[in-house]
Amino acid sequence: DVAGLVELRSTFARLGLSIPPTVIDSGFEGQITLEVHGGAFPVVLKRGVRFAHIVFFRVEGEPVPYRGRYQGQRGVTLPR
Repeated sequence: DVAGLVELRSTFARLGLSIPPTVIDSGFEGQITLEVHGGAFPVVLKRGVRFAHIVFFRVEGEPVPYRGRYQGQRGVTLPR
């Protein structure tokens, strides 16, 4: 099975942006919601710009599939 970790691309980190650690659990299906924090000066993120990437890795042992409340989410989902 596979899980993922969303990371900010270094170019945008150098501009002052940051994102909290975002783990994509094994078995998750849906759209990923990211929280982006700005820095000391404005940075414009235009549609389609590659500001983050996902590092995928294999899960060893018996995987525990994601069955949380955000399974299958589309768009931004408020905390439940």
